[in-house]
Amino acid sequence: MIRDEHIDTAVAQGIITSDQAERLRALAEGGLLREDAPADPDDERFRLIGGFNDVFVTIGVGLLVAALFALASVFEFGIGLAALAMVAAWGLSEIFSRRMRLALPPIALAVMFAGGAAFAAVSFGSLASADLSTVLAGLGAALAAAAHERRFHVPVDWAIAALGITYAIAHAVSLAIPGHNTALLFAALGAAIFLAALRVDASDRERQTRRSDIAFWLHLVAAPMIVHGGIQLLVGSPDGMGTGQALAVLAIFVLLGVVAVIIDRRALLVSGLTYAGIALGYLISQGVAPDMGLSLTLLGLAIVVLGLSAGWRSLRRTLLPLLPLGSLRHSIPPAV
Repeated sequence: MIRDEHIDTAVAQGIITSDQAERLRALAEGGLLREDAPADPDDERFRLIGGFNDVFVTIGVGLLVAALFALASVFEFGIGLAALAMVAAWGLSEIFSRRMRLALPPIALAVMFAGGAAFAAVSFGSLASADLSTVLAGLGAALAAAAHERRFHVPVDWAIAALGITYAIAHAVSLAIPGHNTALLFAALGAAIFLAALRVDASDRERQTRRSDIAFWLHLVAAPMIVHGGIQLLVGSPDGMGTGQALAVLAIFVLLGVVAVIIDRRALLVSGLTYAGIALGYLISQGVAPDMGLSLTLLGLAIVVLGLSAGWRSLRRTLLPLLPLGSLRHSIPPAV
C-alpha cells in the first residue's frame, strides 16, 4: 500500500512532480472522480462523509472531547488536559487521517488539535495577562493547524489557521486601538482570506485536487466576514432598517451573487442570506399583513436558492462571456 511517505520520497528523488503527488493524494482521498463520471468544477464537490464509519468515529471524537472538558473542570488542570487532548488528537489522526484516510473524522480531529492548542495558550497566557491570552489563543490555534496540515494534509486546517490569525489580529488591534471600526477590520481580514482562496482556486481550475477543498474552506471562512463586516460598514446595523437600507442590502446581495457566480463559489450567497432575508422581510411587511411577512420572506428566499441551484450552470454560461474579466478569466473555473 502506497503511503504519504512513499509519495514524498518519490518527489524528493524526482520520480514524480509535486503536482502529480497532489493528484495522487487527491485520488487516494476520493478527490478525483471515476473516468465514467468526468469532473465538473460547477459541482463544487468536496469530500465530507465516505460512509457511516465516518459518523461513528466522529461521535467517538466528540465524546472524547466532552470527557476531557469534564475532567478539566474537575481537576482544574487546563494546560495538562489541553496537552493531553492534543496528543490524543495527533495519535488518532495518525490512524484515521493518515492510515485509514476517512473524511469527516480528520476534520473533527483537526479542530480538536487546534482547540487544545488554543486552550493551552489561554491557560498559559492568563498567568501573565488576560488580554494577552486571547491573542495567544489565536496564534496557538493557527500554529497547531499549520503543524497538523503539514503532517496529515487535512484541508480544513487552512481555514482553522486563518480563523486563528484573524482572532489574534482582531484582539491585538482592539488592545492597541480601543474603539476602532470593527466592521472595517473584519471586512478587510475577510477580503485578505478571500484573495488567498482565489489564489488557491486559480491553481486548480478544474477542481480535481485537494487544493479545491482548501479553497472551499477558506471561502467558507472569508464569506461571513466580508458580508457581515461589509454590510454593517456600508449600510449600518439592520436594527431599525428603513426602505433605503433594505434596498441597499438587496443590491449588495445581488452583487455578491454575481461575484459568487463568477468564481463559482456559493459561500458568499449563503452568508448573505440572513441579511437578504431581513431586508426582504422588511419590504414585504410594508405591503402585506404582518402575519404574512415571515411566510412570504421564507418563500422568496427558497425561490432564490432553488432557482440559483437549478440554473447555476446556465447562468454562468450566460454571464461569463458578457463580463470584462480580462486576465481573471484564466483563473476561474470554465463555464460548462
